[in-house]
Amino acid sequence: MHSNRERTLTLRLEDLVALLFFLLFLAMQVVFNEARGLPVSPSGVMVVIPAVALLLAKELAHSFMGPGQPSTGDLRTFLRPYAEIVRDWSPFLLILMMYYSLWGNATHLVVTHDRDAALMALDQKIFGFQASLALQRFITPPLTAWMEFAYTFHLFNIPVVACFIYLRRPRVRFREMMCGMVVISFFGMLGYLLVPAIGPQYTLRSQFTVPLSQPLAAFNRQMEFMDFARIQRDVFPSLHVGISFLVWLYAWRNSRRLFWILSPLILSLWISTVYLRQHYLIDCVAGFVLAPPCFLLANWLVGRVGEVPVALKLPRRRTLRHPSARVANSS
Repeated sequence: MHSNRERTLTLRLEDLVALLFFLLFLAMQVVFNEARGLPVSPSGVMVVIPAVALLLAKELAHSFMGPGQPSTGDLRTFLRPYAEIVRDWSPFLLILMMYYSLWGNATHLVVTHDRDAALMALDQKIFGFQASLALQRFITPPLTAWMEFAYTFHLFNIPVVACFIYLRRPRVRFREMMCGMVVISFFGMLGYLLVPAIGPQYTLRSQFTVPLSQPLAAFNRQMEFMDFARIQRDVFPSLHVGISFLVWLYAWRNSRRLFWILSPLILSLWISTVYLRQHYLIDCVAGFVLAPPCFLLANWLVGRVGEVPVALKLPRRRTLRHPSARVANSS
C-alpha cells in the first residue's frame, strides 16, 4: 500500500524575490531570443539554472532539517543552528548570482545598444554639465586615494551593518535588511537590462585631461580588481549609491551611533562614483531615489508576508504485509 507524507517548503520573502528575478530573466531570454530568431545560449543560463536549483535545494534541505524532537546524538539537532545561519546569510550569495547572471552581453537582451548618449544628454539637460569632467579641477593624489578607499569600502559597510543587526537586534530586523538588499538588487538589475551603459570612464575617455593617480599602489590594484570583477554594463541606476543609501537607512533604524560613524564613508562613496568616472550624475540620482521605496517596501513585506509555506506531498515507501499477517486476517 502507498501513503503520503507532507512536508512544508517555507520560502522566505527574500528567496521569493530572487526566484522571481531568475525566472523572469530566463523567460526574457526565451522570448527575446525567439523574437530575434536566436537560440538561448548555454552561457545565458550558466548562472540562472544553478541559482534556482541552489535556492530551492537550500529551502528543501531546511524543511527537512526543521523543527523536530531533539535527541542525544541526533545529527539534525546538531546541524540545525548552522543550517539556520547559512540560510540567514544566503541572500548575499543570491545577489551575487543575480548580478553575474548579467555577465557578457546579457544586458543587451532587451535593448541591443548602449544608452550612454541618452544618459549624457540627460545630465546635460538637467545639470548643465558632465560631472566627471567638471570634477577634474579638484583631482589631487591624496583626494584620489581617499575616494578609492571610500569606493572600495562599499564591500565592507554592508557586512558591518548586517553583522551588527544580526548580533544585537531582533532577527526580524536582519530579515528586513536582507529583503531590502534583494529588492533593490532586483530593481537595479532590471535597470541594467532596460538602460545598458558602460559609463563615462569609457565614453568620455578622450576628454579627461587629469589622470586619477595616487601614491598608494594597493588601492590601484583594488580598483583594477573591481573593474575586472564587474559586469560590462552596470551603470544605471548606481547600485553603489542605492545599496549604500539603503544600508545607511538600516544603520539609522538600528543604531544612530553606527549611522554617524559610517556617514563620512558613505557620503564620500557617493562622490567617488562620479569622481572616479564610474557613473553619470543621473545614475547616482536614480540610485538615491530607488533606495527609500525599497527600504519601505521590504520592511512592509517582511511584516505582512515574511515567509510563504508551500506544501509538498512526498510518497512513502511501499509497505508490504507479512504473509502470516494476511493469513491471520483471512481466518
